[in-house]
Formats: sequence, C-alpha cells, structure tokens
Amino acid sequence: MALFPRMRVRRRRSVTDAYVAGGKAAREQFALWRSQPQFVYLDSAASCQVPETVLQAYLDYYQHGHANAHRGSYPLAQQATAQLEQARQELANWIGAQANEVAFTAGATHSLNMLAQGLQLDWQAGDEIVLSRAEHHSNFLPWLRLAEKHGLTIRWLDLDPCTGNLAADWQDVVTERCKLVAVTLASNVTGQVLPVAEIAKRARAQGALTIVDAAQAVGSLTLDVVALGCDALTFSAHKMYGVTGCGVLYLTTQLQAQLEPWLVGGGMVTEVTEASSQWVSGVQQFEAGTPNTAAIIACAAAARWLNEQREAGLSCYLQRLTHNLREQLSQRQWLQLVPPQSDSTSLPLISFFSSEVHAFDLASYLAEHSIAVRAGSHCAQPLLQFWQHTAVVRVSLAAYNTAADCERLCAVLDEAYQLFTEAE
Repeated sequence: MALFPRMRVRRRRSVTDAYVAGGKAAREQFALWRSQPQFVYLDSAASCQVPETVLQAYLDYYQHGHANAHRGSYPLAQQATAQLEQARQELANWIGAQANEVAFTAGATHSLNMLAQGLQLDWQAGDEIVLSRAEHHSNFLPWLRLAEKHGLTIRWLDLDPCTGNLAADWQDVVTERCKLVAVTLASNVTGQVLPVAEIAKRARAQGALTIVDAAQAVGSLTLDVVALGCDALTFSAHKMYGVTGCGVLYLTTQLQAQLEPWLVGGGMVTEVTEASSQWVSGVQQFEAGTPNTAAIIACAAAARWLNEQREAGLSCYLQRLTHNLREQLSQRQWLQLVPPQSDSTSLPLISFFSSEVHAFDLASYLAEHSIAVRAGSHCAQPLLQFWQHTAVVRVSLAAYNTAADCERLCAVLDEAYQLFTEAE
C-alpha cells in the first residue's frame, strides 16, 4: 500500500505543478461541469463523479456486448463472459491479488454482510471480534448481529482523541480470545489511515482472521493485499470514479474454504436435485444471480483511469490541496477540525464543526450556493459519540477539485457564519 506516492520527474517542475497545469483538462472529462461550471462538488467520500471514459465503457457494453455472462454459448454471451473475466483479472492485478481470489458483489456493504453471514468459524460464547472506533456502520452492524447471535464479545481499538490515530496500546486488545478483526483502512470521517498491515500481523499471531473495509481508501491509496496481509478486503466501485452497483471482494483461497455462500441461486451451482445441490468451486460460488457486468467492466475502466491520473501527479496534487484547505479552515477560530490534529497519513478529506452554527445549517447554506458537502454522522455514529458530537461537516476532495473550489468554500462558510451569528 502506498499513500500519496511521489512520482519521479526529470525537470525541476514538480508533479503537482504538472497536474495543476493539466487540471482543466482533467475536469473537462466530467460532463457535469460543462452543464454546471460553477458547481463545487466536495462530497467524493460519499460517491465520486464518473469520468466520461468510464461511462463510455459502461455504455459500450450495453450497446455492443450485452448478454448474460457465464450463461450462454453463443458469441455475444461468450464476449460478455470474456469481458467480465478480463475485468476480474485487471482488478485483481490492481490490488495485488490473483483472479481466483476476486469476487464481484453489489458493493462493500453487500460484501461485509456476506462475510458476516457466511463465515463458518467455530464460534463459542465469549469469543471476540475486534473493530476500530473508526468503523462505518457497514463494518459494524453485520458483526454486531453476528455477536448477538453467538454470544460473542466486541472489543474496540481506541483512537487518540487528538490525532485520530490508533491508541498506543491497541495491540493489547487483540488477545488469544480474538477470532476476527474487521477494520477500515481509512476513516470516512477523519480520513486517518489505520496501520492495517500491523493489525493483520498481530491478528495472525493470535490465530485470528483480518477483514479490511477499503471502501473509503480505494480512491486515494494504492492497494496491495499481500503487503496488507489481510484475509479479505472489499471496496465499492463508486468510491473510485466507477458506477454504483459493483463491489470488489478479495478472498484468500484459505478463507474461501471457510465461507459458505450467503446468496444462492443461478450461476453458482454445478448440480441441483430435488433434495440437494452442489456449489461450483472458486469465487463464482459467491456470485449467485446475473452479474452486473456493465458495472464490473466500468470498474476496471475506472481503475485504468485512476492509474493514469496518479501517474500524472494526482496523489501529490490532492495532498497539497488538502493541506492548504486544512490551513485555511484552521485559521477560522469559529471552526474546529475533527480530529484537532492531523498528519500526512490521511486522505483528501476534512471534517469540522462549529459550536455556534449547526453542521446542517452550514451544509444547507453551502448547498444554496452550489457547494455540495456532507453533514451528519456519516454512518459512523460510534465514532462521533467518541468525540461527543452529533454531526460534523465533511469536505472531501477529488481529481476535479481546484484551489478555486477551496477558496469559494471558505468564503461562503464565512458568509454563513456572519449570517447565522448575526441572526442570534
């Protein structure tokens, strides 16, 4: 896993400058800004906008190659199957996996529920599942249900309240009673990146499995499942400039043997009688029903597009843009950042609140001025409770954002503060 990788350049001109110079061309790849040039979209942590090259891959499939993959022997069906399997191979390579370790789902939430419902472990009352305080509800609620069913104990990896990083004594939480660790690679509220490779190493030493929710990180970090040392990892395509309806689920072959299919139906069986059934071998047993082939093909196209942007300097560009915006926001004494301190191990994402103006009021005022942000608990209520907040404003940056977007955000925030405080 590489965080904001730096690129080698021959000239003195920095990669950031090079990406800025080409920034307009990058933004022009999104049709939204041709129809709404003044719109400022700062909610990419929820869902990225989709570049036209990815949309074209999606459209091309429906216009020229649509058939039910893995179902027919006629040429069009064979073509659809080949495209799906090519996408599987590309996405496996993209995360450092093998094609036989990658299954397609409807999204990260689907994947995590599949894991929680299907894992065939010898659960005993009192066994422990370890989560971090930074978890999205999608990586908490499935395990909470499992714990309630089997009488398991959920233990928490605490965070440093100032930095949002793991507390210094986190290793003490992963004991011999732990059978599974499920952690996010990066918080969707703070953007802080967790030391997942270290967590997985500790879990493995205790005989526990490690499952990683990479949904928030996939658009910003280069994933390497071997380096992370996890048993399973999942993310959603729409978080990485793809379309909705596609999730990628990495499963080691060892974990596949311990996982019972959650959904059953067409496409995942070799034989069915009135009294029994036999699953296919490999990852396709976890892909019951007609696959969302168009979204899968678009996901592979998004991975290629994202690679191109990173090679052009996107990661360094967003790191600098986020740093500058954080500096601007921290100068406003009426705003408080969450967490109060940050470092380089964070995504292009900033959350903040005001004790004088409610987060929803700020978000509504920004929306009236064509600036899209997210306000609320961000499906991470335990984390907000940890900081004793009910709602924060989240700003998240992506390839199509510019310094002008950040300046406009700050200016409209100042207007909102003056308006709401004067009204009191």
